[in-house]
Amino acid sequence: MRKLGMEARELDRVRHVLAGDSVVDWRGLDFANYDDVDAHLRLNKVDWHSPRDARYLRGLHAESVHFIEGTLDRKIATEVSTAQDVRDVFLFTGPDLPPDIRMAACFTLKVMNTINHVNGRELLFHVPLSERELVVMAKAEVQRVVDELRRSGFPIIDFEGGEKSREALILKLMAKRETLAAQVFDKIRFRITVEDLDQIAAIVLHLTRRLFPFNYVIPGQSLNEIVRIPDEGDDPVRPGLMPPPQSDRMPNESSGPTYRHLDFVVDLPLRIESLVNLAAEPALERLGCVIHAMIEFQVVDRQTARDNESGLNSHQAYRDRQRDRVLERLERPHVLPKR
Repeated sequence: MRKLGMEARELDRVRHVLAGDSVVDWRGLDFANYDDVDAHLRLNKVDWHSPRDARYLRGLHAESVHFIEGTLDRKIATEVSTAQDVRDVFLFTGPDLPPDIRMAACFTLKVMNTINHVNGRELLFHVPLSERELVVMAKAEVQRVVDELRRSGFPIIDFEGGEKSREALILKLMAKRETLAAQVFDKIRFRITVEDLDQIAAIVLHLTRRLFPFNYVIPGQSLNEIVRIPDEGDDPVRPGLMPPPQSDRMPNESSGPTYRHLDFVVDLPLRIESLVNLAAEPALERLGCVIHAMIEFQVVDRQTARDNESGLNSHQAYRDRQRDRVLERLERPHVLPKR
């Protein structure tokens, strides 16, 4: 069985994914050196060594400092506000730095993260990129990383995913209480099945190392019914994952009575130069080169996957309950007495 290979500091990232917390609420970050920072930036599809990306990061940094000192009326430590190499701001979060510098760095990085996300949304609005192209890019990126994991020996016994059908989207929206105002987080979704329950954390960890950055896990959209979230006192190599904690997210009303899974939603960063000539739109340079595709991931072990496809948990039974739920909602106004 493959070892988990988890450093103590990476427990935070696994807990973050499984719990669906927001990075804005994190008490601290931990980057040991430039290599750590470069790896994190690459996951965000940004390369400090690219002149264009370096300009973009400097702009993010400057806007963040302006926002904190102007809108929030909080003075930022000079070491952070004047950093020429933006990667230094990440390193200023280290435990050996003075508290005022660490806090200023964390403030700045959290605001930079938010502005970067806003920029990605605005960029997507301005460029001629279809939803179909976005889906194709996202699927290719996920498939690439899953293939890498398989080649490196991870026990992935099944991988499937793609878009929900039009029929499934309509049923889902009409079955939900929020109806058309609801955000469909699983329009693009993938399911990874591993052999054993205690391999799930390893998959989650390596997805955060190779596919998506931990800072773009969507807060409040993780549903964990399978594994215990690792504690700070756990062995960082084998954190002793056990079934399951309570989740803050409401389960799907149409799911079977014993249906269990782990799922979480990420905004996957994607670079778009190959599809859009950004050089022809210099006004967009301030927005960078990265957009985001919202994707749901489900991770289960083999036995849970089998249980989820049997009896009342089966997909057909799920669809039947969902259909009945929609009919009940549609019929209800006609049977209620008039006021």
